[in-house]
Amino acid sequence: MYRALFITDDWAAKKALKSGLLEGGFTATPVESAQLFREEFAPPEKLDVIIVDLERCATDSGKLCHALKREPPLKELPLVLLVTEAHLGRIDFGWGVDDYLTLPVSPKRLAERLHFLMWKLHRVASKNGFSQAGLTIDFERYEVHVGGALVDLTYKEFELLKFLALHPGKVFTREVLLDKVWGYDYYGGTRTVDVHVRRLRSKIEAGGCAYIETIRNVGYKFLKSD
Repeated sequence: MYRALFITDDWAAKKALKSGLLEGGFTATPVESAQLFREEFAPPEKLDVIIVDLERCATDSGKLCHALKREPPLKELPLVLLVTEAHLGRIDFGWGVDDYLTLPVSPKRLAERLHFLMWKLHRVASKNGFSQAGLTIDFERYEVHVGGALVDLTYKEFELLKFLALHPGKVFTREVLLDKVWGYDYYGGTRTVDVHVRRLRSKIEAGGCAYIETIRNVGYKFLKSD
């Protein structure tokens, strides 16, 4: 089930879309546009996409989109606009927009487009990086962010995290991890794996979100997203 932040100033008018999204595999959390500019605003955790109903938002479109793309974790999420045909010319992709649909739109059509966007982003991410539940791994830059904050990892910590993340849900023994990450010619013991996993967890799980699970008497696995 994907999680969407649905920004609209008239949620009652979008009840059909809400139920349709739920049937299509998306839970939607409504937020009024003005809330984004309040100091106490805190977005829900583990979001996958942001939907903005420009037809029902009193806030200026550009100002609203820039606010969403200003701070983590929202700025890292795909942004989809719902807009009337009369306002299509006002869309500026410099706002960080990933996709848009013209209103009126059926719940089925919206869910289908969102699923396609999720698939497309996942395909690109699998080549250049990885993202799950606030954890982002950039394979090209050798950077890891948690909740938008850069995490300082050693080379082996990064390679270990990358290998596990690319095989979510699969259990690896310490011997296999030693071979895949350190290489067959490494002469150290499997204790090295335990030490690196412990250090890695202390860095990426400090915020309370677990990514790596210990399988007793076997090894480790990267937890799959719900």
